[in-house]
Amino acid sequence: MNAPFRSALRWLPLLLLLLIGVVLWFARGMGQHDTVRVACADLTAGCAYGSGADVIEFGSDERPNPMQSFNLWLRAPGARSVEASFTMEGMDMGFNLYRLRADEQGVFHANITLPVCVTGRRDWIMNLRVDDTHLAVPFVTDM
Repeated sequence: MNAPFRSALRWLPLLLLLLIGVVLWFARGMGQHDTVRVACADLTAGCAYGSGADVIEFGSDERPNPMQSFNLWLRAPGARSVEASFTMEGMDMGFNLYRLRADEQGVFHANITLPVCVTGRRDWIMNLRVDDTHLAVPFVTDM
């Protein structure tokens, strides 16, 4: 082996460790956002988070229940992207990401169907992402 190649091989483990460190550092920060827990007594009455021009209003046309579709709506002036997903504390509810679409008035909508929890639990968390704002909204279904 020639000398320059041996010299490069000597630095390879250090470069690999550095690369792994950089990847882990970026991965640790990805997907982590401050999530605000928002109390909402009744989704059909509508709820709000924020104040002034930055208020986010959201609700549903019908009371959410498993296996019954309902319309989720959200108003957030200037919002570009709105997504909703539904989880339960400590339980994987599978993939259920909904992208809300804006109508002519700028109100975002999605038709949602919650799965049935096989354990019979009824305590849900609606996770809303409005651009870079992340909200967690607990609610309970009838069945």
